[in-house]
Amino acid sequence: MLAARAAALALAASVAAAPLPAAAGPHHALRYDRAVDLPLTIGAGALWIGSELAKPYLAPEGCRWCDPPGLDRDARTRLVWSNTVPARVTSDLLAFAVAPAAALVPLAAAADTRDDALLDALFVIEAVAIAADVNQLVKFAVARERPFVHFGNYAEPDRPADPDDQLSFYSGHTSTAFSFAAAAGTVASLRGYRSAPWIWGVGMALASGVAYFRVAADRHYLTDVLTGAVIGTAVGVAAPRLLHPRERSGAGDADAERVTFVPLPIGLRVAF
Repeated sequence: MLAARAAALALAASVAAAPLPAAAGPHHALRYDRAVDLPLTIGAGALWIGSELAKPYLAPEGCRWCDPPGLDRDARTRLVWSNTVPARVTSDLLAFAVAPAAALVPLAAAADTRDDALLDALFVIEAVAIAADVNQLVKFAVARERPFVHFGNYAEPDRPADPDDQLSFYSGHTSTAFSFAAAAGTVASLRGYRSAPWIWGVGMALASGVAYFRVAADRHYLTDVLTGAVIGTAVGVAAPRLLHPRERSGAGDADAERVTFVPLPIGLRVAF
């Protein structure tokens, strides 16, 4: 898991460094402070990596939330695949390769300058890192048993316990995918990129796929992925809007700050 998320960060860096096409620009400038945003992003990322490395010591030995409610039992019965490995691998690829690329590549293509592209990537990664830290905190505190552990859905009868077994709530994959989609969509909307609706739509569709495959893989319950979708979206929207609002150039910018929430099958699309 740590390797997969590290690969996602490497992908983000490579996308930010890619050559940019000619821009249609100029677009809205966003507020930022490198002295704050870089340490915040690095610190949030380091905190998440540290919590992953320390998981054997931080994760509870037993579950505090063990038995699923009827809703989760019913959803699991309907959605879990008989062979969960393909679903698990697909969820990994979507969450840590496809979703980051779908978020960062269109932003880089729409940016007016390389500096803007790098800043856009920083704003997105900053939000994703914050969302990951919130997820880790809740996982360690709630200690919900994973469905495949609760129902004994594993091949090895003598399988040893794993620190990750009690960290089902809420889904980190889902939160990561939705935070990527929401942060990229929010940055694109704040910038005024014409591709913003596509960034929102594609990102949310991919994130919804991650949520489905996490349940199909028997790694999470329905309420785990729904919560991950809500919190990941909330952080992905809030972090750029609070930390990087538009630079005001006139009274007309006031209208640009209005926000509309459009419900999607899982999560929200936010239109500015």
